[in-house]
Amino acid sequence: MHSQFSSTMRFYRDSLQKVPWLSLTGYGVLIILNGLLVSLFLPATWQRSFLRFLLTAPLILILAKDLACFPLSVGRMKAAKARGAAWPHRLCAVLPPEFLSFMRLERTMWRGLLNWVLRRQLPARPTGKPLGYLERGSYGTVIGIIFVAMFVEIPFDVLIASVIAKSPGQIRTLHLAFGLIMAYSLVWVLGDRWYVQGRRCHTLTDTSLELDLGARGFGSIPLNAIARCDRLYEPSQAWCIRNAYPSYAIRKLTPFDAPNVVLLLQPGCDVQLTLFQLTRGGDGPIFLYLDQPELLIDNIVGHDAR
Repeated sequence: MHSQFSSTMRFYRDSLQKVPWLSLTGYGVLIILNGLLVSLFLPATWQRSFLRFLLTAPLILILAKDLACFPLSVGRMKAAKARGAAWPHRLCAVLPPEFLSFMRLERTMWRGLLNWVLRRQLPARPTGKPLGYLERGSYGTVIGIIFVAMFVEIPFDVLIASVIAKSPGQIRTLHLAFGLIMAYSLVWVLGDRWYVQGRRCHTLTDTSLELDLGARGFGSIPLNAIARCDRLYEPSQAWCIRNAYPSYAIRKLTPFDAPNVVLLLQPGCDVQLTLFQLTRGGDGPIFLYLDQPELLIDNIVGHDAR
């Protein structure tokens, strides 16, 4: 009985360790939204108690994740100590990697905005065959829609502030809040655009596939680590379900478009990719969007034939 209980707890611990913090946050939001919907059908006497429980449910998820990841946090802290890292770096090692990656991503976006203002150019890409992802993709369209939506929203924000505020001071506060939110969003949009529009493609060299999607993702895949390169005609989630791959094992690198290529790696290959400034290894499938996926497929097949 004790061994069965221990194995069950290890299973749940390992499962929680594999779930990304971002996904866990999404689960918490879904719990709250579904709970609010359920509360509409409850008697008034039950609603207050139910809402209190509802607000604690995401905290329980976070606490469970913290406890499951505690051994990993201790291991990262010991590794930082062994490297001779300073105390601030050791303390940062205890934090969730996703949190640190978000801070790095934000800093990178601000740097991209500064480079856009100063009209700087990205470093030259590696020598090889370019594999574009912007010519036939929807990135430019999506960015245009975001810009239009942001500026169309300004009069609506002014109207909302004048309706819900009860004093001139509150109106000024709301205008300031809306302005800061819009400015912060603009930083991310322009920063990301500088990186993506400046690179515009991945690169296939004689020995590797160099992935580069700006600040959102980059990495190098040795060609001898690629077992197969297949065209994708269905949503990536449907492909994963059909091939029995868990969602945490996959890596996806697209501007905004649905992936149309899937790379299957050799078993045991630990290919490191950085997605949203978080480096992840493994041999799980990698999903890409390319303007001309057949170029990559033909070159991978030709490399395997040699």
